[in-house]
Amino acid sequence: MSVDMSTLLLMFPVVALSMALAVLIVVWGRWRDDGLAQWGGSIFMIALAFPLFVVHQHAAGAYPFLMVAGNALLAGAYAVALAAVCRFFGRANHVWRVLVPVGFAAAGSVVFIHQADVRVVLGGVLFGVQGGMLVHEVLRRENGAPGRGRTLLAIGAAMVMVLYLQRSLGVMLGWNEVAQWQTPHGIQVGSHLMGLAGLIFTTLGFVLMGKERADAEQQKLARLDTLTGVPNRRALMDGLDRVLAQAGREQRSVALLMVDIDHFKRVNDSYGHLAGDAVLAAVAACLRDGLRAQDTLGRYGGEEFLIVLPTTDAAGAARLAEHLRQRVEKMDVRWAGQDIRVTISLGVHARVPSGQTEAGAMIDTADQAMYAAKHAGRNRVEVWTAPLRPAAAQGAG
Repeated sequence: MSVDMSTLLLMFPVVALSMALAVLIVVWGRWRDDGLAQWGGSIFMIALAFPLFVVHQHAAGAYPFLMVAGNALLAGAYAVALAAVCRFFGRANHVWRVLVPVGFAAAGSVVFIHQADVRVVLGGVLFGVQGGMLVHEVLRRENGAPGRGRTLLAIGAAMVMVLYLQRSLGVMLGWNEVAQWQTPHGIQVGSHLMGLAGLIFTTLGFVLMGKERADAEQQKLARLDTLTGVPNRRALMDGLDRVLAQAGREQRSVALLMVDIDHFKRVNDSYGHLAGDAVLAAVAACLRDGLRAQDTLGRYGGEEFLIVLPTTDAAGAARLAEHLRQRVEKMDVRWAGQDIRVTISLGVHARVPSGQTEAGAMIDTADQAMYAAKHAGRNRVEVWTAPLRPAAAQGAG
C-alpha cells in the first residue's frame, strides 16, 4: 500500500495544533506555575515546524531557509518541553539548554543545506539527545515514585528519542532513502507514526501529571485541619488504627496524649474568635515542633488535640507530655498588640495493644486522664494507670 508522505507529514501540524490549542485554552487566564502553558507552547512550535518541511519538500528545495527554520523550531520545541517539565517539578532550567540546541540545529541546517543525509544524521542525534534529556528529567529520583502520568510522558519521550536516533543510524548504514522526506521508506513511515504517537503520549502524560498532583493535593487537604494544618480527626483515627494493628503484631507499647487548652473560652471571650483561632494554630505548631518524627499530632475536636506515640511506654510518654506542657506554657501568641499566654492539660495512657484493644477505648482512657489533670488544677500532666473501664474496654467512649 502506497503512503503519501505529504499527507503523513501534515498529520503532525493538525494533531499538534489541536492539542496545543486545547492545552492553551485550559490554562487561559490562569497561567499557573506548573509548566502547562510552556508545554502548550512547545506543541505549537511543532505545529509550525512541520508545514515548513512540507513546503520545502514540494518546492524541491527552492526555499532552503524553510528547512533551517523548521529544524530550529523543532529543536526549540523540545527545549521548551524540557523547560516545562523542569518548571512542573520546581527546578531551574538553564538557558543554554534552550539556546544551544536551537543554535546547533540552525547552524547545522545552514552548513549542510545541500547534504540531506548529513543533515538528517546531525538532526537525529540532536533531537534524540533532547528526547533523552526529557526522559531523564521526568524520571529523576527527586521527583518521587513515577505515577501513570510521568510513566506515559517518559514512554512518549523515549519514542521520540528512538525514532530520531534510528533515522540517524539508518542513514549511516546507507539507507539514504531515510533522508528523503518524500520517499515512503519503511523507516521513514515508521518514524513519522512513532513521532505522532510520541506527541500524543507525552502531552497526555503531562496533562495527567497535573491531574495527579491536583488529586493528591485535594486528598491531602481533605485529611488536614484547615486552621491548624495538622491531621483532622478522620485522618488521625485512620492512622491510629494502623499504629495499633502494627504494635499489636510486634507487641510494642503505644501511648496516647489527650491535650486540651485550659480556659480556651476565656480567650475567645476576651480577645475574639480570630484570636482564638490564632491560639489554636500556635499551640498546634508548638506541639508539633516538640514531637519526634514518628509521632502524630491531630486535632481531635474544638480545642482538643490527640498525639499518637508509637513504641512508647507510659514513663516515656509522661516525660514527653511534660516537655510539651512546658513549651506551651512559655509560648506567647502576639495578637492586636497584646501577648496571649495559655496553658494545656494533658492525659497520658499507654499500653501494648491486644487483639481486643480498640482505638476508642484507648482514647477514652486518655480522655479520663486529661480530665483528671483539669480537676487537679490544670496546666499539668496525669497518667492513667488504672485498668480500662469496662465500657471503654468494649470500645465505648
